[in-house]
Amino acid sequence: MPNDEGMEAVKLLARLEGILLDPVYTGKAMAGLIDGISQKRFKDEGPILFIHTGGAPALFAYHPHV
Repeated sequence: MPNDEGMEAVKLLARLEGILLDPVYTGKAMAGLIDGISQKRFKDEGPILFIHTGGAPALFAYHPHV
């Protein structure tokens, strides 16, 4: 099931980058990444790679919430 943080991550990536994430798995993973960045859990050197492996079709099952 989606959670609030995952849904916010889905909306943020769609709005800012045009990237569609599913709210159950990839949205939660992105929410965790965003939280980790905001809490400075990563070194400041170099980029962070997030691999999005799919799942966007699942997004449409949650249409009223997105």
